[in-house]
Amino acid sequence: MFARLTTSTACIALLAGAGLGGTVSAQETDRDEDVILVTSSALGVGADEVAGAVEIVDRRHLEDNLSGSLADTIAHEPGVSTTYFGPAASRPVIRGLGADRVRVLVNGVGLIDASTNSPDHAVASEALEAESVEILRGPAAIAYGGGAIGGVVNVIDGRIPEARVEDGLEGRFYGSMTSVDDGETAAGRVRFNAGQFVVSLEGLMRTAQPYDIPGYAESEAFRLFEEAEEEHHDDDDHDEDHEDEHEDEHPYGSVENSGLDFRSASAGISWVGSNGFIGVAIKQSNALYGIPGGHAHGEEEHDEDHDEDHDDDHDDDHEDHDEEHGHDESVRIDLEQTRFDLRGEWRNLGAHIERVKFSFGTGSYEHVELEGDEIGTLFTNDGWEGRVEARHTPIALWGGSWEGAAGIQAFNRDFAAIGEEAYVPPSETADWGVFFVERWDAESWGLEGGLRFESRDLDTATDSRSFDTASISGSVFVRPARDTFLAFTLSSSERAPTDVELFADGPHVASSTFELGDPDLGVERAVSAELTARTRFADWALEASVFRADYDGFIAAYATGAEDHGFPVYAYSQDDVVLSGFEGRLEGPLGAWGGWDFDGELTGEYVEASLDAGGDLPRLPPLSVTAGVSASRAGHDLHLEAEWADVQDNTAPFELKSQSYVLFNARWSFEPVESRDMRVILEARNLTDAEARLHTSFLKDQVPLPGRNFRAALVLDF
Repeated sequence: MFARLTTSTACIALLAGAGLGGTVSAQETDRDEDVILVTSSALGVGADEVAGAVEIVDRRHLEDNLSGSLADTIAHEPGVSTTYFGPAASRPVIRGLGADRVRVLVNGVGLIDASTNSPDHAVASEALEAESVEILRGPAAIAYGGGAIGGVVNVIDGRIPEARVEDGLEGRFYGSMTSVDDGETAAGRVRFNAGQFVVSLEGLMRTAQPYDIPGYAESEAFRLFEEAEEEHHDDDDHDEDHEDEHEDEHPYGSVENSGLDFRSASAGISWVGSNGFIGVAIKQSNALYGIPGGHAHGEEEHDEDHDEDHDDDHDDDHEDHDEEHGHDESVRIDLEQTRFDLRGEWRNLGAHIERVKFSFGTGSYEHVELEGDEIGTLFTNDGWEGRVEARHTPIALWGGSWEGAAGIQAFNRDFAAIGEEAYVPPSETADWGVFFVERWDAESWGLEGGLRFESRDLDTATDSRSFDTASISGSVFVRPARDTFLAFTLSSSERAPTDVELFADGPHVASSTFELGDPDLGVERAVSAELTARTRFADWALEASVFRADYDGFIAAYATGAEDHGFPVYAYSQDDVVLSGFEGRLEGPLGAWGGWDFDGELTGEYVEASLDAGGDLPRLPPLSVTAGVSASRAGHDLHLEAEWADVQDNTAPFELKSQSYVLFNARWSFEPVESRDMRVILEARNLTDAEARLHTSFLKDQVPLPGRNFRAALVLDF
């Protein structure tokens, strides 16, 4: 059953000192109005002036490219991919890095969910809840933690209003249907003034059935591997009828157990004055979704002291179930979270402090893994996170302007997995950090630096570990010509291991793995270099980055080749790794024809990561290129694109390679009623119904991307 809404209370308090780093308000600057400010930057500089790779995805872009989850929707951005654990549970992968190395935030603080613990756990934020999404890659993310060397995905959701509504009332609505999964999505927001207060109300619903695919759910390489394994273990009397029966068992035409039902509702209220705001919000999220490829296996005992009679009964039950259903029981996740947030900002605080901003969130999260109709394991995560940052007033120095910010950030969480297959013990994680970011900017060049100190304590009933880390970055940037910005950054980052990496020891049914942590893991260190370039020529814009990171003690889970409880064993260990690659985007006008204005866009990305001892990291994204052409005329926008991904044969032990694919997509958006804030989106994805598998996905050999899909959407603004 769908998880019921629950109520909970929390005492919210945080403040004093210096405020949240992150968001920049339009009222505080006299910059050119065409400059897009990066709200996730502690310094609040424009997007074209950040000393590192950054991408800002606005609301319209999110609506045009909506593809289920937040991670899947932004996966088309350069350098970004997704873990794609089915359409419900996907997390961003940036430059081949994911999990704890990529921080997913909402308004600058963590989501307080369980998505970093396992790829089958959904992210507690939806793309349609965002007003914009900001993606910081590499050293630009240092203000959010040394461990976020992969990057930061910051969702700016506006649940707590920062400014008064211009006309007293505003709102928006999005509704869509998709053909590949009989999906339905609806999201709405209304915001209005009430005296000095501004109220915001939101709701979202996303449902889908198991989605269609053009062939087998399992890849050809995986099916051949399974057949070879079975031939190795089968008796000599293995007959053809059994082989035909086995072939029929392979799922075909759709991905089983990939349906979902997501719902959320929130309310926020702010007091807005001339020099700032303060507000609170509450959000309730519920989800029920299947785990493709996740099955409750019954052939292995969970406890060694089970007697033979129990074994016989268990085997008989398992055989009866197989006769009736043809496979083991599917795994579903029933999730709910209640979250409270407090945010505020004060500006113009005197001669030395330009702005103080703070943010605090607390949440109660839980989900159960349902094996059939039975509860297998309960996961809970109760915690809070706060961030406070102050920016000092710019100072004229040595022919340039010196500005900077300092802040503190802390979080605490109590995480527990309770049940027969709790693969990680209950633990408490306490983090705190302090950071400083400064920038000196002259007319043609400048310098920028960041420093962060962090401490992490992890405690279980039997083990405790503490880590102190320090990260530092320095950049030099130049403007050799108009509309050209070049930056070179060196950084040294340190990341403490997580509770799962240290203490995991058991089977995880949803991900069909047996995980082994290492309580003796040490700090992960990386020295990285990045060159970023932005320029314009003949109305064309180019942004590109080249990067390299040398890791000392990179932590990863590697397949051992062994099995336990019927699952493959993955053990965490540390190795020295070199990661390098590039990403870029080129876009500009192609000219006019027949009353239409044409534009072109080309993006590309590549990353490789090799162990010093030999071999490659698992789940690395392959070389990929996307080419698109857009045409606009009188409220009509057309877009055609082709996505190409190369073969990925740089694989880790026990990892199968992924085949190349090409996807063709088309989109038409138009305004059916002139002078109305109404837009219709008609989209077709994967027009040729091609088989495509993401190498970054944990389930790439069991779960391909959806087949041919048509989407019809209506967007209303008022």
